[in-house]
Amino acid sequence: MKILITGGNGFLCKGMIEPLAKAGHELRLLDVKPFESDHEVFVGDVSNFDNVLEACKDMDGIIIAHMLSRSSDAYQSPGPVFDVNVKGTANVFQAAVALGISKIVLISSEAVISRHADLPDANKRHLPMRSKNGLYGLGKILQEVIAEQYAFEHHLQVDALRVGYIVDGEKGQDKYGRQVKERAAPDVDRRDIGEVARLCLERENPGYEFFHVMSTPESMVEHDVQYTCDQLNWKPKYDFTWLPWHGDPKEAKA
Repeated sequence: MKILITGGNGFLCKGMIEPLAKAGHELRLLDVKPFESDHEVFVGDVSNFDNVLEACKDMDGIIIAHMLSRSSDAYQSPGPVFDVNVKGTANVFQAAVALGISKIVLISSEAVISRHADLPDANKRHLPMRSKNGLYGLGKILQEVIAEQYAFEHHLQVDALRVGYIVDGEKGQDKYGRQVKERAAPDVDRRDIGEVARLCLERENPGYEFFHVMSTPESMVEHDVQYTCDQLNWKPKYDFTWLPWHGDPKEAKA
């Protein structure tokens, strides 16, 4: 399968491509600035529809993984957020429809339901999208709204992955280069995200679905990740059990 990944030079993508490439998929990586990669690189701006349309040509599937930088001032006003995270996502879906690409994975975030974080063991599948993460959370909510609308209107196969806190388990670092010394329930290795994306693109299940994607044993119930495992026949490879639990030891899972 030929797969376009937006945000192709980001921290997430650099790990996510590993299971996709290992499975034999041909990757094209779209990013706004030039970069070096073993895979095809396409330089373009997701907020520019013509750029996106050209990047999507000849692709069989798409993974939407772009986002505005999380620098301290990036989310102070809605303009940049809407240009990149929202308009950019709509451009990808519009290009996919124009080119007949029916399989799309959206990298969303657990932030879309962060307003409900105080509900213990809540069934995350039945919570409305409400975020306490400001413009970042709003942008992620709108991405999912766009995804579901295009899936319904154009009969696409769209899966939204609500990922937790993205970490490189082998290096023990997050996207900011900080060392991760304890595990928390939402932790997820970026290669596990890539594996779930691969499973979504390889299956046949038209319509819209969302999955919570985290790697830790604690996330299975607390964040409804067991549903993801059951539906996709998936098991996290990097569960962070080599790190000490950050909270009450009684809450840690074996």
